[in-house]
Amino acid sequence: MFTLRNLLLVVQVISVVFLFIESVYVFSKLKTDIHKYLFLNCIATLINNTGYFLMMISVNEEQCFAGLLMSYFGRVWIPFSLFIFALKICKIEIKKYLIILLAFLHTFIYCLVFTSRWHGLYYAKSEYIYKDGWSFFENENGIIHNIYSVVLILYIVVGMFLLIRNTIKEKMPIAKIRMTFVTVAILIQCMGFIVNLTGVTHGYDCTVMGYAVGTLFMIIAIFRFKLLDTLEIARDYVIDELSEAIMVINNDGKLEYYNKPATEILFRNDSENEYEDWIARMEDAIESDKPIELAGRLYSPNIKTLFHNDESCGKIYVLVDDTDHYNYMQKIKEQRDIAEEANASKSAFLSIVSHEIRTPMNAVIGMTDLLLRDSESLSDKQEKYLKNISTSGQSLVMIVNDILDQSKIEAGKMEIIEQPYEIRPMADDVKLIIENRIGSKPIHLIYEIEDDVPQYLIGDSLRIRQILINLMNNAVKFTETGYIRLKVEVTDEKSGSRLLRFSVKDSGQGIRPEDLSKLGQAFTQVDTKKNHSKEGTGLGLSISRDFISMMGGLLEVTSEYGKGSEFYFEIWQGIANGLNSNDSVVMKQPWQTDTEFRAPEARVLIVDDAELNLMITEELLKPVGMTVDVAQSGETALEMIEKNHYHAIFMDYMMPYLDGVETTKLIRKLALEKKDDYYKYVPIIALSGDTSDSTRESFMCAGIDDFTEKPVEVKKLKKLLLKWLPKELIKSVANK
Repeated sequence: MFTLRNLLLVVQVISVVFLFIESVYVFSKLKTDIHKYLFLNCIATLINNTGYFLMMISVNEEQCFAGLLMSYFGRVWIPFSLFIFALKICKIEIKKYLIILLAFLHTFIYCLVFTSRWHGLYYAKSEYIYKDGWSFFENENGIIHNIYSVVLILYIVVGMFLLIRNTIKEKMPIAKIRMTFVTVAILIQCMGFIVNLTGVTHGYDCTVMGYAVGTLFMIIAIFRFKLLDTLEIARDYVIDELSEAIMVINNDGKLEYYNKPATEILFRNDSENEYEDWIARMEDAIESDKPIELAGRLYSPNIKTLFHNDESCGKIYVLVDDTDHYNYMQKIKEQRDIAEEANASKSAFLSIVSHEIRTPMNAVIGMTDLLLRDSESLSDKQEKYLKNISTSGQSLVMIVNDILDQSKIEAGKMEIIEQPYEIRPMADDVKLIIENRIGSKPIHLIYEIEDDVPQYLIGDSLRIRQILINLMNNAVKFTETGYIRLKVEVTDEKSGSRLLRFSVKDSGQGIRPEDLSKLGQAFTQVDTKKNHSKEGTGLGLSISRDFISMMGGLLEVTSEYGKGSEFYFEIWQGIANGLNSNDSVVMKQPWQTDTEFRAPEARVLIVDDAELNLMITEELLKPVGMTVDVAQSGETALEMIEKNHYHAIFMDYMMPYLDGVETTKLIRKLALEKKDDYYKYVPIIALSGDTSDSTRESFMCAGIDDFTEKPVEVKKLKKLLLKWLPKELIKSVANK
């Protein structure tokens, strides 16, 4: 006969089977904390329902009590796992110590049930009853049972509130349905517990029936709506944990979804109906390329069209908090402005210092050279003093040049300019300079340029020359006796180019091993105590290292303290085939101008506000035999140029009232006013102590044709005259 007991037994068996399947499936998906607590709930419910089934079919008190203990082994963990599961799925953070405290509470309850026959704390009184084939205990609840029941009711109230609230607020349809089934499943289990507390079911514990029915809804949520889909859980979690506010709008312009940050940033007062205003505001911000300011924060909007199967299905609006980025960029801009201002100030300072140092040095070196030109009337002692003055002046100019080069390198404005040049004349010039530096020191100068080094190369000969002079000057400075050797050799070759190895070796004092790392640092000397009397800024090696690096090489050094050092580097240089020394394409450096000439029919004008500089330049040009006029201001120069047609004009850069650039602009302007191309084409050559890039650029913009730096050298002046004077005016050209 099919009775109510049999029906309940069938339901119990079915629930056990379903719970077993559910437990296995959940275990296979065990990835997150949500999975773990759901799995704990499934196992606890499976044990509870299995134990209660054993109670239902027991025939004596011992069997019934064994089933009860098994049932409670799972039952005490059901409310614990469901409560934590509800918190996790609602994204509520719970402290680890609280989880441990609750776990201890439920373990304590099981211990009380297990020992209930020996005390009356959980069940004050318990009586075994067997009626109509039904085994159960009729219990009178103790004080701990009542307190525990209150705790479980608190679980139910808090958990259901969170679940229902999240279900209502959920915007994604599939997620909303999934949350609904989870909420219903847990609600049914809670209702079973509450009904059981009333005692209306007498011997049957309807909590078990609640677990069975709740399991059915949970299975639907798991299998039909992918409750345990890791991607779904991850998506929900990640989207809500983003700092960006996200809104999803369908093709009808309706709000389909928004994440937690959108609630906090855009809909603080649950004003979801205002989403259209936010959409319009974000679109306006994108169009104007300006951030949106909210509560002192700056947000950048972004809009993307959503596609599914190549069809638009809506748009996603993203608001990114870019406050820190904007503040950082503002600080970067401020720092950049400060750096640019400082760099401009430094450049202006160097420009002024360069000019102010070079101008008097022009007088010192120029007057010294003029005196040395008449060496026959000088005593040996006077000639020696004058040479020392000239050498010291040149050293000071070299220091200024080094500082300017270092400034250009730091600003990234230094360039390597490659063009054809002759290597052996360049080396001869370096040799001549270093011989003057050596003076009376007992040092043997050795030059070795291997025969396989091509005569005509392609590279930046100015920088290579500067590097070699720096390295050899350094060798002279730290070598008192012995030798200094410059060697150039080919170490590798390929089509159209050679790898040249330049080395400067000396027998000087050498470098301590601990000081090698300091080499090449700007404004730094090694072994300071020993070398305090050695002149120099320490820039030479630093600049040489940077130049070599810009040419693709590396400055290296080997040294033995007390025995000498060797500095060397390797750079690739192109081969200029088919050239000779007369080819115009071969770069003629100032040191290669060995030509003597006269130009008696030429007439030049020198413009400089310093009378001493006018005298020096005029005297330096005397051997050329040309007519030289002078002007001490730009205004005077303009008057003289209108009266006389000059073949070339040497123009000082810095002058009061009208400087060289302004005067040149007025000269070029005369070409339009007087309709005379002479003023347009007359060669104007700047004489400047400032060689900065900005100054050179201002020369070009004003119409200045060429320039030479102060101190003015005879070779440079002659080279400029050969370049700019009409060829028919140059007479009696002959080599020395």
